[in-house]
Amino acid sequence: MKMTKIFFVTLISFVFIFCAVEYCQAHVDEGKEGEKQIYRLDKVIVRDHPLKDESMVVTPNVTIINVEKFQKAGVVQNIQDVLSEVLGLNVLRTSITPSQSETVYIRGMDQSRFQIFVDGRPMRLFGAYGYYKIDWTTMPLNNVETIEVIRGSHSLLYPWSMGGAINIITKKGKKTDEIKPDMSVTTEFGSYGAQSYSVNALGGLFNRIGYSLSAAHREGDGYLRGNYYDTDSANARFTLYLPNGGHLSYGWDYVDTNTGYPLVNDPDRADFDPDYPVVTTEVDSFTHDRQGKTYPGGENLWDKITIEEGLLLEQPLGPGEVRAQLYQHRSKRVWYYVDESGKQQVRGPHEERNQGVAMDYLDFELIKDHAFSIGGDYRTMGRPNNPDTMEIFSGYFQDVWSINYPLTLTFGARYYHFEVDAYRPNPRGWNSEYGYRRIEKEWCPKVKLDYELDSTLTLYAAVSREMRMP
Repeated sequence: MKMTKIFFVTLISFVFIFCAVEYCQAHVDEGKEGEKQIYRLDKVIVRDHPLKDESMVVTPNVTIINVEKFQKAGVVQNIQDVLSEVLGLNVLRTSITPSQSETVYIRGMDQSRFQIFVDGRPMRLFGAYGYYKIDWTTMPLNNVETIEVIRGSHSLLYPWSMGGAINIITKKGKKTDEIKPDMSVTTEFGSYGAQSYSVNALGGLFNRIGYSLSAAHREGDGYLRGNYYDTDSANARFTLYLPNGGHLSYGWDYVDTNTGYPLVNDPDRADFDPDYPVVTTEVDSFTHDRQGKTYPGGENLWDKITIEEGLLLEQPLGPGEVRAQLYQHRSKRVWYYVDESGKQQVRGPHEERNQGVAMDYLDFELIKDHAFSIGGDYRTMGRPNNPDTMEIFSGYFQDVWSINYPLTLTFGARYYHFEVDAYRPNPRGWNSEYGYRRIEKEWCPKVKLDYELDSTLTLYAAVSREMRMP
């Protein structure tokens, strides 16, 4: 009931914004139309990127990658291949098979300490059944326009981001009156039975609607014993172009992935298979799941279905820009594995229902040389029978003060309110009588001073405080 009210209020907010845009249209300064657009690169940029013909732009605050023009030695097949070339990022892989356990580090911090977005929608959710990593391989690269990497926790625009943020901006169509879309069909084949097939369509209608559609299938046997993968995905983006440069976008993503865990293949065991490399229980896979710890004799796999939906509005309004978003995450996860005794184990199915709403008013100048931003978001995470297992609210204000070129001061604070169902310690085991609602509140101020020596070198000093969700 609570989320129903939240979404109802939010929908009213969307209608209000549409009305405000129409009424404020006459007040927009037409003289700004021909001016050079300013991109403040300390925030998630969910709009046309300023890369032009460049494949990568690096600034003190953010690295922006144009995926279509990105090149590196070897074949670029997935997002990890791109991220591995970004300064300050490390991609850890335990095998050639795509896996939900692959970890991306920003300045040595893993995915539990930085945020991941798709078109500004948070993807690294904490989950009612505990934290789980992003499966990067289920995000098709041919549907991605740009990738933004923000290092450090000094921006106030990213909640729960101790190490930084990664924003994946997808293709949303194009503004055109040509009915014929741009079509592409891709097939790839590699070693160990690797093969993939994908189809993409990018186009628009009546100079008012844009769309991007894609579907893909990937499979392979893997290098290690039992480490196969089989993934189907479908993605859709529809964009309505609004007056005065705004747009309303709807995104839908579906992924059905099945990944086999690498099996213990020990020469000292009777079930050893010499056709595969040796894997013993002493091998450190640097993961916290069953990878490298499962045994032959049954099913050893990770099976997951995920559906993501999001509605995003971006609209210039008065002296700034409004960004509002609704999103929903649904997933079902099951683990199958054989333990050391040879017994088949099953964990799950675990179903997640996560929903959220966010609204920001960005870069409005009420005082000369000061760019203000304010906003907040509310989200719930839970199970179908308890959708409010976790409730999170956060709000912030930020001021970017251009003191005197080349000196800039960014400061502000973010407030967190976090609630979760929890249990007090009970020596006799879990008992509902020990359940309670855990509540945490925190203010996190941040200050950053930048001094631009030239166009290629900037010095900065920053002090910030950030909260990590329990």
